[in-house]
Amino acid sequence: MRTGIGKFGILLGALLFTQHAGAIEFVQRDQFISSEAETLRDETWISAQTITISGETLDDLFAAGGVLDLRGNFKSDVWAGGDQVIAAGRFSDHVRLISRTVQVSGTFGGSLTAMGTTVKIDPSATIAKNVLCLGENIISEGSVAGNVRIVAQKATLGGKIAGNVSITAQEIVILPGAMIGGDLSYTAPKELVLSPSVTLGGKLIRTFEPLPPRQFLKPNLAGHFGFAFAALLTGLVFSSIFSRYTANTVQLLRTSRGACLLTGFAALFLIPMSAFLLIFTLVGVPLCVLMILFYCILLYLSKVVVGLWLGALILRRKEISKHNQAGALAVGLLVIYALTAFTAISFFISILIAIYGLGALILALFRKPVLFIQSPNDIN
Repeated sequence: MRTGIGKFGILLGALLFTQHAGAIEFVQRDQFISSEAETLRDETWISAQTITISGETLDDLFAAGGVLDLRGNFKSDVWAGGDQVIAAGRFSDHVRLISRTVQVSGTFGGSLTAMGTTVKIDPSATIAKNVLCLGENIISEGSVAGNVRIVAQKATLGGKIAGNVSITAQEIVILPGAMIGGDLSYTAPKELVLSPSVTLGGKLIRTFEPLPPRQFLKPNLAGHFGFAFAALLTGLVFSSIFSRYTANTVQLLRTSRGACLLTGFAALFLIPMSAFLLIFTLVGVPLCVLMILFYCILLYLSKVVVGLWLGALILRRKEISKHNQAGALAVGLLVIYALTAFTAISFFISILIAIYGLGALILALFRKPVLFIQSPNDIN
């Protein structure tokens, strides 16, 4: 079984890096600083608590950590995630950011995708293509040559947008002096009234029905916690059959959360992208279906392994045996499903769990097994 998992992991890794055949540099440390005189020539994967890049990157960059300060010249795609991301450099290609706080003030030659509790695009930011923002509080005041799509609790829009704007939010504010070259379509509980100083080249369109009043809790809590019980049963079966693999994932979440964050963040996007590209190959459709199925399984199991790690942390269990793993898993899943019952933070918590869980599950495929979930007979 372990050999089969290892082979499948190697196959998955090969598929993930098909598009990145060049050299890849992996960096994991407490602090990473690239000065203005430095150049990162190869595709670079960085995991650090503090990341500062002021130099030039010639290939794709994947970065995850606590505080990320991106002020350099980035020639290719950028994927970044952490507690705070500052994008103030020059970005020639597409940029994808996920963080609790995202601040954008640089120059973008491609599109921008930003997700976080707070996303702020400063007036100094210029974006040559489309913008997609998801989060609690979105503020966009930059210059956008393409279209803008915002999904948020509160959306504030200003600056200059050459294309169309689409906003879905509970509260929408269009700042005075904003310039929109195309249509402005929105979905909100209240009708939007524009200031006379706002320039709108197209139509003002209110789409669909107004959003229902904000609910702090999910409407069907019984069903929500019913899924928690189902996840508990699934987790117990999975951890019993694949005990060593589960042990590896929990150990990685304990000791290498930065690596789990970086790997999970990349896998969250790269696996679906690779599966999509396989559709256009001669024999890729069956493999595409298998990859999507495997991806969905990993996404579901991510909450199981994160729940087991979280439960052990709360109960202060340094070791988990077959006799107490059910209690740790139950406590961890209860916390996860309790947090995701609040609509305001449900999406953000689910994304974090998916990223950390995916990273641990994928890294564990390549790691030498350790006996972490054990019984007295195993010890003897």
